[in-house]
Amino acid sequence: MSRRAPSQSLNTCPLCARPLTTAEIGGRDRLACSQCDFVHWDNPKPVTATLVPWESGLVLVKRKFEPYVDWWCLPGGFIEHTEDPEQSAIREVFEETGLTVEIDRLLGAHSPGRGINVVILFYLAKPSNGILIPGDDASEAQAFRHQELPDNIAFDLHRKMIGNWFDHNGLLAESLKDSR
Repeated sequence: MSRRAPSQSLNTCPLCARPLTTAEIGGRDRLACSQCDFVHWDNPKPVTATLVPWESGLVLVKRKFEPYVDWWCLPGGFIEHTEDPEQSAIREVFEETGLTVEIDRLLGAHSPGRGINVVILFYLAKPSNGILIPGDDASEAQAFRHQELPDNIAFDLHRKMIGNWFDHNGLLAESLKDSR
Protein backbone atom coordinates (compact mmCIF):
# COMPACT_ATOMS: atom_id res chain seq x y z
CA MET A 1 0.00 0.00 0.00
CA SER A 2 1.41 3.39 -1.02
CA ARG A 3 1.40 6.32 1.38
CA ARG A 4 0.94 9.81 0.00
CA ALA A 5 3.69 12.31 0.79
CA PRO A 6 2.83 15.94 1.62
CA SER A 7 4.26 17.35 -1.62
CA GLN A 8 3.58 15.52 -4.86
CA SER A 9 5.12 18.20 -7.10
CA LEU A 10 8.44 16.32 -7.39
CA ASN A 11 8.50 13.03 -9.24
CA THR A 12 12.20 12.48 -9.73
CA CYS A 13 15.24 13.08 -7.58
CA PRO A 14 16.92 16.42 -8.38
CA LEU A 15 20.32 14.85 -7.65
CA CYS A 16 20.25 11.55 -9.55
CA ALA A 17 17.00 11.72 -11.61
CA ARG A 18 15.65 8.44 -10.24
CA PRO A 19 11.99 8.20 -9.19
CA LEU A 20 11.15 9.46 -5.71
CA THR A 21 9.16 7.32 -3.33
CA THR A 22 7.41 8.00 -0.07
CA ALA A 23 9.25 7.03 3.08
CA GLU A 24 8.61 7.64 6.75
CA ILE A 25 11.44 9.84 7.99
CA GLY A 26 11.34 11.63 11.30
CA GLY A 27 7.82 10.40 11.96
CA ARG A 28 6.37 11.90 8.75
CA ASP A 29 5.84 10.77 5.20
CA ARG A 30 8.38 12.46 2.95
CA LEU A 31 9.45 12.18 -0.67
CA ALA A 32 12.84 10.50 -0.80
CA CYS A 33 15.27 8.78 -3.14
CA SER A 34 16.28 5.26 -2.23
CA GLN A 35 19.37 5.46 -4.43
CA CYS A 36 21.18 8.59 -3.23
CA ASP A 37 19.47 9.34 0.10
CA PHE A 38 17.98 12.66 -1.06
CA VAL A 39 15.02 13.77 1.10
CA HIS A 40 12.59 16.48 0.05
CA TRP A 41 11.98 18.19 3.40
CA ASP A 42 9.35 20.58 1.96
CA ASN A 43 10.13 23.28 4.51
CA PRO A 44 8.03 26.44 4.60
CA LYS A 45 9.12 29.54 2.70
CA PRO A 46 9.80 32.58 4.91
CA VAL A 47 7.72 35.69 4.18
CA THR A 48 7.60 39.16 5.74
CA ALA A 49 4.59 41.46 6.14
CA THR A 50 4.94 44.87 7.72
CA LEU A 51 2.56 47.16 9.56
CA VAL A 52 3.48 50.75 8.73
CA PRO A 53 1.51 53.42 10.62
CA TRP A 54 0.96 56.48 8.41
CA GLU A 55 -1.27 59.51 8.94
CA SER A 56 -3.35 57.86 11.74
CA GLY A 57 -3.84 54.73 9.67
CA LEU A 58 -1.98 51.73 8.31
CA VAL A 59 -0.36 51.42 4.90
CA LEU A 60 -1.92 48.80 2.65
CA VAL A 61 -1.16 47.91 -0.95
CA LYS A 62 -3.53 46.69 -3.65
CA ARG A 63 -2.18 43.52 -5.23
CA LYS A 64 -1.36 43.63 -8.93
CA PHE A 65 -0.89 39.86 -9.35
CA GLU A 66 -2.48 36.61 -8.22
CA PRO A 67 -3.39 35.48 -5.74
CA TYR A 68 -6.03 38.08 -4.84
CA VAL A 69 -5.60 40.58 -7.68
CA ASP A 70 -7.10 43.96 -6.67
CA TRP A 71 -7.35 42.98 -2.99
CA TRP A 72 -5.55 44.92 -0.27
CA CYS A 73 -2.82 43.59 2.02
CA LEU A 74 0.12 44.63 4.11
CA PRO A 75 3.32 45.28 2.16
CA GLY A 76 5.43 42.15 2.14
CA GLY A 77 6.81 39.21 0.26
CA PHE A 78 9.29 36.37 0.21
CA ILE A 79 12.66 36.66 1.89
CA GLU A 80 15.42 36.40 -0.71
CA HIS A 81 18.30 33.92 -0.56
CA THR A 82 20.67 34.87 2.35
CA GLU A 83 18.63 38.03 3.07
CA ASP A 84 18.15 39.08 6.69
CA PRO A 85 14.40 39.02 7.53
CA GLU A 86 14.38 42.65 8.72
CA GLN A 87 16.13 43.73 5.52
CA SER A 88 13.51 41.80 3.54
CA ALA A 89 10.73 43.69 5.33
CA ILE A 90 12.45 47.02 4.66
CA ARG A 91 13.02 46.11 0.98
CA GLU A 92 9.45 44.90 0.43
CA VAL A 93 7.93 48.03 1.98
CA PHE A 94 10.11 50.24 -0.22
CA GLU A 95 9.43 48.23 -3.39
CA GLU A 96 5.67 48.24 -2.85
CA THR A 97 5.09 51.68 -1.28
CA GLY A 98 8.04 53.98 -1.99
CA LEU A 99 8.54 54.41 1.77
CA THR A 100 11.83 53.94 3.58
CA VAL A 101 11.15 52.43 7.01
CA GLU A 102 12.97 51.52 10.18
CA ILE A 103 11.95 48.27 11.84
CA ASP A 104 10.67 48.81 15.36
CA ARG A 105 10.13 45.16 16.27
CA LEU A 106 8.96 41.73 15.30
CA LEU A 107 5.29 41.32 16.20
CA GLY A 108 5.09 37.57 15.63
CA ALA A 109 5.65 34.60 13.38
CA HIS A 110 2.62 32.74 12.06
CA SER A 111 1.72 29.97 9.65
CA PRO A 112 -1.52 30.44 7.74
CA GLY A 113 -2.32 26.72 7.63
CA ARG A 114 -4.70 25.24 5.03
CA GLY A 115 -1.82 23.78 3.03
CA ILE A 116 -0.07 27.12 2.52
CA ASN A 117 3.55 26.33 3.25
CA VAL A 118 4.93 29.67 4.46
CA VAL A 119 5.89 31.24 7.77
CA ILE A 120 5.03 34.93 7.93
CA LEU A 121 7.14 37.25 10.06
CA PHE A 122 5.04 40.29 10.94
CA TYR A 123 6.99 43.46 11.67
CA LEU A 124 6.07 46.89 12.93
CA ALA A 125 8.00 49.72 11.25
CA LYS A 126 8.06 53.48 11.31
CA PRO A 127 8.42 55.45 8.09
CA SER A 128 11.57 57.54 7.87
CA ASN A 129 11.45 58.89 4.31
CA GLY A 130 9.72 58.66 0.98
CA ILE A 131 6.41 59.35 -0.72
CA LEU A 132 3.58 56.83 -0.52
CA ILE A 133 3.29 55.55 -4.11
CA PRO A 134 2.57 52.09 -5.52
CA GLY A 135 5.44 50.17 -6.99
CA ASP A 136 6.64 46.70 -7.88
CA ASP A 137 3.65 44.36 -7.62
CA ALA A 138 1.23 46.91 -6.12
CA SER A 139 -1.31 48.81 -8.23
CA GLU A 140 -2.17 51.19 -5.35
CA ALA A 141 -0.69 52.16 -1.98
CA GLN A 142 -2.76 53.96 0.59
CA ALA A 143 -3.04 54.51 4.35
CA PHE A 144 -6.40 53.54 5.84
CA ARG A 145 -7.90 54.55 9.15
CA HIS A 146 -9.90 51.89 10.96
CA GLN A 147 -13.28 53.13 9.75
CA GLU A 148 -11.96 53.37 6.15
CA LEU A 149 -10.57 49.84 5.83
CA PRO A 150 -11.59 48.15 2.58
CA ASP A 151 -13.72 45.01 2.76
CA ASN A 152 -11.42 43.13 0.39
CA ILE A 153 -8.35 42.53 2.53
CA ALA A 154 -6.48 39.48 1.29
CA PHE A 155 -5.11 36.83 3.62
CA ASP A 156 -6.73 35.95 6.94
CA LEU A 157 -3.57 36.66 8.94
CA HIS A 158 -3.23 40.14 7.43
CA ARG A 159 -6.85 40.90 8.40
CA LYS A 160 -6.16 39.59 11.90
CA MET A 161 -2.98 41.65 12.37
CA ILE A 162 -4.64 44.80 10.99
CA GLY A 163 -7.65 44.24 13.24
CA ASN A 164 -5.45 43.66 16.28
CA TRP A 165 -3.54 46.85 15.57
CA PHE A 166 -6.70 48.95 15.39
CA ASP A 167 -8.41 47.09 18.27
CA HIS A 168 -5.57 48.11 20.55
CA ASN A 169 -6.26 51.76 19.68
CA GLY A 170 -2.95 52.21 17.93
CA LEU A 171 -0.98 51.45 21.09
CA LEU A 172 1.73 50.08 18.83
CA ALA A 173 1.87 53.41 16.99
CA GLU A 174 2.08 55.27 20.28
CA SER A 175 5.04 53.13 21.30
CA LEU A 176 6.72 54.11 18.03
CA LYS A 177 6.39 57.80 18.92
CA ASP A 178 8.01 57.10 22.28
CA SER A 179 10.96 55.33 20.61
CA ARG A 180 11.90 58.26 18.33
